[in-house]
Amino acid sequence: MTSPKNFEDHHFNRIVNTIHPDSFPRQFPLHWHKYVEIAAYPDTGAAPGKPPVLRINQNTYELHPGDVLFIWPGELHETVSNEENRIIGLQFNTSVFNDLPDFAPFMNLFRTFHHIRQVENPSLTQSMLVHIRHMLSVQERNEVFSGVEELICLYEMFMEFGTYIKETVLKDTARNASVNNSTNDKINVACSYIIENCEQELTLESVADYIGFSSCYFSRIFKQATGYNFVEYLTLQRVKRAQILLSDSNLAITDISYQAGFKSISTFNRVFKQYRDCSPREYRKYYLT
Repeated sequence: MTSPKNFEDHHFNRIVNTIHPDSFPRQFPLHWHKYVEIAAYPDTGAAPGKPPVLRINQNTYELHPGDVLFIWPGELHETVSNEENRIIGLQFNTSVFNDLPDFAPFMNLFRTFHHIRQVENPSLTQSMLVHIRHMLSVQERNEVFSGVEELICLYEMFMEFGTYIKETVLKDTARNASVNNSTNDKINVACSYIIENCEQELTLESVADYIGFSSCYFSRIFKQATGYNFVEYLTLQRVKRAQILLSDSNLAITDISYQAGFKSISTFNRVFKQYRDCSPREYRKYYLT
């Protein structure tokens, strides 16, 4: 489980931190952190050899040329073997997406992906590797506005990732649920509305009414589209709002619990620990260390 003993408090002074092949560790013990990490195996000039192996949440992933692996905040992971220094990587905080409502409906869907295989998604993985290699070259040059260029490249990569999800996962969901694109768009509107107003007294009925659905239909379609029921999704967004507020050391944890939409400090402590495997106080301690 995620705990203080295997928490990695890794600071980097750039928006996007890149890891070149000679810097990605050959082995690294079980750990977790609050930022996103992407490990990729470039498909150019890859000679036959022992494939790198990483483990996330007790699942083992063997990377082959062209593969991309996503490690999301809070996930226990380790580098089992990278003996031939095959892997390149990125690290960045999810805060880069916080003020962009276009990404909001996709954030939970992004997190359902870990191993994107080149043999299954050649177009997507090739595009991702182009962006990752470009970010490595930008950081290596370290020219004026290089951080901005890296961020733009990161956004472009996730725009393509989101488009892939919309055209595959969401399209299949719509087909299976016998709904059209208009319905999926309204579910995305509902997700954005929940994220922006999660501190309010939202109910399934009020959000369903906001997008013009009956509560029964909305409950069923929302679960199919997001993988969460309404209460789970609202609670998750409140926990995420609390995480942002906990970065401000001037706010009392009791105040944060109410500003994030929780009705009591005891509920806040219980739910936060359930979702993040640490208390709000411990989380703040990690962030401010």
